[in-house]
Amino acid sequence: MTSREDKINSIEKSNNQEKIIDFAKTDVDWQVRRVAAEHIPDEKILKDIVNCELTSAVAIKAMENINDIEFLSDICLNHPDAYLRLACINRISDESLLLKEKLSSLLENMLFNDPNKVIVKCVCENPNLKNQKTVVDAINYFDDIDIRRPLLRKITDEKILTDFALNSGNPFIRREAIQNPNLADFEIICEIIKNDCDELNRVIAIYKIPDSESLIELIFNESLHHRLAQIAQNTNFLSDDYFLNILDRETDEYSRQVSVSFLGDGEILDGIILNETSDKIREDAIKNPNFTNQKIMDDLILNDENPEILFEVVSRMENQELLGNFIINNLEPNDVIFKAISRIRDISLLERLSVHPDSEIRLEAVKRISQLSDVNGILRDIALTESDEKICLIAIKSMKTRNDLIEVAKNRQEKNIRISALKQIKDKKLIDNYLGSIFTHSLKDVPFIFSLKEMALNDKDGDIRKIATSKIMDKGFLEEIATGDDVNRFEAQKRLDSLFEDIKQIEHRGTLGRLIENPDKDVSSMAQATLDDLYLWEDRLSKINEIDDIDTLKDIASNDFNRFVRLEAEGKLEKILFHIRFDEIDSPANQEKLKAIACDEEFSLEIRQNALLKIIDDAFVEKFENII
Repeated sequence: MTSREDKINSIEKSNNQEKIIDFAKTDVDWQVRRVAAEHIPDEKILKDIVNCELTSAVAIKAMENINDIEFLSDICLNHPDAYLRLACINRISDESLLLKEKLSSLLENMLFNDPNKVIVKCVCENPNLKNQKTVVDAINYFDDIDIRRPLLRKITDEKILTDFALNSGNPFIRREAIQNPNLADFEIICEIIKNDCDELNRVIAIYKIPDSESLIELIFNESLHHRLAQIAQNTNFLSDDYFLNILDRETDEYSRQVSVSFLGDGEILDGIILNETSDKIREDAIKNPNFTNQKIMDDLILNDENPEILFEVVSRMENQELLGNFIINNLEPNDVIFKAISRIRDISLLERLSVHPDSEIRLEAVKRISQLSDVNGILRDIALTESDEKICLIAIKSMKTRNDLIEVAKNRQEKNIRISALKQIKDKKLIDNYLGSIFTHSLKDVPFIFSLKEMALNDKDGDIRKIATSKIMDKGFLEEIATGDDVNRFEAQKRLDSLFEDIKQIEHRGTLGRLIENPDKDVSSMAQATLDDLYLWEDRLSKINEIDDIDTLKDIASNDFNRFVRLEAEGKLEKILFHIRFDEIDSPANQEKLKAIACDEEFSLEIRQNALLKIIDDAFVEKFENII
């Protein structure tokens, strides 16, 4: 049998066109056909290959040597192979084979008619697609954000951009409109800054302010005070001298308050915080990120009584000892204390707060504990003893230790708490025992396993028994439950079926080698089969391209044990079944073919759905509503 290399060498050295054409049309190896297509100058033959070839790489190579622009345009619009259509429109664009007007018309046609999302996105990004009406129509026609984004970048009409920037319900659509340089109206930008619910959109709009005068107008607009912190990020046109002048000379408190927010000198801010009589201005000075004097913050937490100022101080101070003392001495439920608790790192203090009589204090303490590390024991105690279900559930959601979680599920009476604890237990597969220290893991898990089995068999609540069963790894125990008549027998069978499923997904040969040596026959045999599959799948994948028999491909796509081979067969099957030009789909013969595919239950759901999408008989399609 002649090897691929010999055939390719023969093609490259031969002047016999008849022989080369025969290779291009009939050889079973697509790589040989591809090389042969590259050596054919006759456009008529090449067109025939493009129309009949099922392997994209071969059809694309043949297309690259065709210069008939009408034929190429027809490929873009009507050929069933998406890869070929994409390669063809890219070639037409890159090589400028069409006048810009005609290319624009071709792109518009593909934009609205091509069924492939990747191609439509590439068309949207093509610089030759410029017609504004078409662009706007497409934005309104498509729902996909990846398609709409590049189209929004093409809009030049500010009114259209304004409509999208202010009224679109999608923040990403608004963002593209805001970023478009053709949106420049100051009033519109102010409206975006004031009202857009997306922070990044507001910041982008702020950075579009083009000059110092406009920025100053924006800064001192009282209706935008709630956006002041974000506006302060754009200080390209301003200086401390300007704001200091306003602070010193201006009598209007709002103007002075705004100016403090924009000062960049930390020492100046220190002086304002210590000497200013207006608490509002002092508060804004503390909020200013350029204020970093921790000593002043320490003094304020000891001596100031203004809750707004204290809130800002506890939000920024670093002295944990003072923060802890402040909490202990001011334990009344309020925003300042809650903020202080959210920043404390003292585990012993948080543990004391977690049993405080006030539920709001306990809630904030448990939230903070849940954010810290090495607190599993504390969380367990909270989950076991806390009377407030909401607080208890917060603790459970941060617990990681299996024995602690099963203890909560076993000892609490409330169903919601027990279910939450069981669900928090991380799922394990039986395979986990064979990829680590079995002795160490088994000793540590003994109490957990015993309690879990007890709950699966004897708990009075059927839902609890089901969830407990879904966490069990003991194959024999699961088989015992699955053959019984309890409500959790179906859950046991489901868990049993999935125990070794992970082995099929392993693609690391060393790991599979370790599992093959395992004494458990189920583990060993499945690992061996997976390893054999791993060695063979690449070669089998390449052979899929040589198969043209629909029944054979259907069988492989449905039953092959390797998912990559199944997917490859599925792809080849789709190409054969749907190798129909777009402009010929509605012919009676093709419609009957599509109906036959839709009715054949041996085809995959995806292939049948694909066929139904191309059928124009609404009454027929309605019969298959359940699979659409």
